[in-house]
Amino acid sequence: MSRPVYRSVTLGDYGSRVDGRCAAEEDDTVTWWAAKYARAVPRTLGRWVVVVVLATLGMVAAAVVSEPAAHAEVPDPVAIPTRSADRFTALIAYSFGNRIPAGVDAKRQVGQPGPVNEALAAAVVKARGSRSIPVYAQTEIAEVLAQRYHLPGVVEIPPDRNPDGTLKYLSTDGVAAKVASLRGSAARSDIVGVIAFADHQWRAVYTTRVNGLDAYAPAGVAMPATYDTRSGQSWTRSRVAYLPTDYAARIALLPRLIGARR
Repeated sequence: MSRPVYRSVTLGDYGSRVDGRCAAEEDDTVTWWAAKYARAVPRTLGRWVVVVVLATLGMVAAAVVSEPAAHAEVPDPVAIPTRSADRFTALIAYSFGNRIPAGVDAKRQVGQPGPVNEALAAAVVKARGSRSIPVYAQTEIAEVLAQRYHLPGVVEIPPDRNPDGTLKYLSTDGVAAKVASLRGSAARSDIVGVIAFADHQWRAVYTTRVNGLDAYAPAGVAMPATYDTRSGQSWTRSRVAYLPTDYAARIALLPRLIGARR
């Protein structure tokens, strides 16, 4: 195999390519390595986790050294902070994958929720209980909450659209920023419950936090953890496909988390 041509690249580039969508571009170093890991990951996922952990610890150590010990607080890299659901003043529900029926233009239509988003909607209902707190939910979940549960007080967070009308899906950060903007001054006193797929929830909670909201997972409310192998988004079909993307995004998030604590 010829050696790849090196170029400058960001973690965001890595995350967007790791699902193999650009794996044919052999002159792109990040794509080359992503394709390599996509083939090898069933037997080397443990090694990949070690690499990510070491990289994360290196960034943490650098940040801690650069500030006084009294302020050297960093997030737990594994545990997700929780609060009792009855403490929340609002809920945010982050979607995970979708289903694209035959004949649907996935570039212009959101598609169907699929089983994972249906399970996330059920988690929203359980976390909210009989309370009337607002729920900010991405379209794939908001649709289920409206049609199946007839839940009032749901604010849909749809994808943006490009000038040509095609969909521009929001990142986790994009959703959190929109909700923080919608909350306005209430964001300063909010305690927000985060509903997200199990492997996504750590990043969803901490991304919500860096956008100015005091966010937690709802204690005692289980999140869906079974991947949909028929998802319309290829990187959400299995842990092998998803985790490298999520870990890369966690590393990119870490400087913002540390900076927010200074």
